[in-house]
Amino acid sequence: MQRQNLQASDKTFTNANLLFRRTFGITTLEWLALFAIVIVAALLRLGWAGTNSFAYDESTLSLLALRMVRGGQFASLGMVSSAGVPNPPAAVWIMGLPYLFSTDPLVATQFIGVLSLGTVLGVWALARQLWGGVAAFSAAIFLATSPQAVVFARNIWSQDMLIPLSLLWAFTAYRAMMNEHARWAVSLNVFLAGFIFQVHPAGLALALGTALLLLYCRWWRGRLVAILIGAALALLSLVPYMITLVNQNLLQSYAQLVKGPAQIDLGAIEQFLHVVLGIDWGYMLLGDLDVYSHSLVLAVPVGLILIGGVVVLLRQITRKPDAADAETHSKRLAVLILTWAVVTPLLFLRHSTPVFPHYELVALPAAALIVGAATRLFANRRWAYSVASVMALISVAWTAQIGLSLDRAARVTTPNGLGVPISVVRNAAYAIPENTPVLYFMHGDNPAIDGEAAEFSVLWWNHPHRIINGENELILPSSPATIMATLAPFQAWEEFLAVGFGSDAQSFPRRRGELPFVAAAYDGHTAPSGFTVIEPPVVMGDGLQLEGWRVRHVGDRLRFDTLWRVLTLPTGVDLAAYHQFHHLRTADSLDGTPLLISDVPLAAYNWQVGDRVIVIRDFFPKTSGPFWVDVGHYTLPDGQRVLQPDGSDHVRFGPFNWPQP
Repeated sequence: MQRQNLQASDKTFTNANLLFRRTFGITTLEWLALFAIVIVAALLRLGWAGTNSFAYDESTLSLLALRMVRGGQFASLGMVSSAGVPNPPAAVWIMGLPYLFSTDPLVATQFIGVLSLGTVLGVWALARQLWGGVAAFSAAIFLATSPQAVVFARNIWSQDMLIPLSLLWAFTAYRAMMNEHARWAVSLNVFLAGFIFQVHPAGLALALGTALLLLYCRWWRGRLVAILIGAALALLSLVPYMITLVNQNLLQSYAQLVKGPAQIDLGAIEQFLHVVLGIDWGYMLLGDLDVYSHSLVLAVPVGLILIGGVVVLLRQITRKPDAADAETHSKRLAVLILTWAVVTPLLFLRHSTPVFPHYELVALPAAALIVGAATRLFANRRWAYSVASVMALISVAWTAQIGLSLDRAARVTTPNGLGVPISVVRNAAYAIPENTPVLYFMHGDNPAIDGEAAEFSVLWWNHPHRIINGENELILPSSPATIMATLAPFQAWEEFLAVGFGSDAQSFPRRRGELPFVAAAYDGHTAPSGFTVIEPPVVMGDGLQLEGWRVRHVGDRLRFDTLWRVLTLPTGVDLAAYHQFHHLRTADSLDGTPLLISDVPLAAYNWQVGDRVIVIRDFFPKTSGPFWVDVGHYTLPDGQRVLQPDGSDHVRFGPFNWPQP
């Protein structure tokens, strides 16, 4: 009996020693390997700085965060999801952290990269404690270079936060499973289960994971208060969102989603396999130019390694109960890892919207740990080193593929791939002199729906600017400013050059195959040339003064321009309601139905007193002149025309000959 007690004591001591060495006894070789992994992971996440997507999603999330931390507008709603419903604001709250320190979106992208880098270190630490240094190397190098883990660590997307948050969730679950007295871990795990889905809906898989672990570990025994505290905190974080949904009658969006058709298929499992095997990721960077990510050459060995890891975990779970700490440790963590891996494909087996690859991201750290477990499939060090060597070779290939893809995406247009990188728009935006306002002309002007408008609203957060729809008007301010346009063959820029400005024009390149941004200085007082002056000017009831008009050829178009001066801003009417009508008439239609009608919206909300506004309208007449054009203003939705002091509601210009010689 005494001998048995001594043997048990020796075994417990040995296992405790093993855990200590795995936690603290790191060899020099392991440090060097970890350093190499960190360098590679950092290069892929933080390198090629600026070759990051910065389109509608990224800029909208950034704007919401900036308005909260620098504009004092608390975020109670997030972005509208791909399912058409508004997301909770948790992602906005997290992205507020980098924007507290800098308004530069490149800093925010690096913040995401650093979070992902921390996940690589966390996976290394977990795998090492459970299976030793070789397993830790294999798991960490997998996550460091896994293409989906890299691609979704380089952008200001809510889904890019899923991988770091899922590791934090797993750590709290691990602590709660290993230590019955760690009630804080139970509370934090339950809170994260209810909070991560507020960052991105795919985080709901971790709520399912917590429910399964709660049943397996019977956390309600002695830890019910801890569970209730975590749940209460999660619900508390959701309160602002729910209040806003009710106040803005947005709950119907969820009702429509729930009532919509749903299907059960294997789409989620297919996407899960793509993510963990590193298949079909290249479209995110190169789009139609991708030639790297469709091959199964790397996916097959990764799949075999993962199968081996699953076998190891199942073997640890089914092993006969043992009082030894190390084996209990292994079994519980094996349950956690497999639960963590399967909840995402399980959750999305039934879905009412398409299943996207990023829905499966929460499983990637679990897949990395499964890779680490594969090194223990056989009790042979050669096997462990073989798995690590194969994983290292795969990682070299992945690193090369990702690097080549990033390099190409930075230089050339990538159809259906990475949009204009942040470095391109950032360089153009920051090239504008800081001491002068900028008027930027583009397609659209509303950051809520126009991605480019949101991009420049972020980049010029601290720079006086106006973003204007340049398809219909050119605004010349009454003080010195920079006039900038999204590209040269664009209505507002064409008029800026045509009226005598732009001799000092600069261009800011995009990628090869894309037209550059253009910009030039305006002195704030020189009148545009080429207009027929109206004497005396015509004052409209909306505060605009009509000062000139002109007709010219632009290709096969008849371009008719009117020159206005803003005397006062309209009052009592929605400034987005103003429109200008143009009725092209011939001698036979002076009093009847016009030959052609063309109306344009006026961006009165972008006007300032003293501005000159050139309203641009193109016609494509199929007959020759002479022509007349009637011009006036009206508001929507009532169609009420704006009157002049004499009671008339339009000004007639002409006759003029067309085509012009």
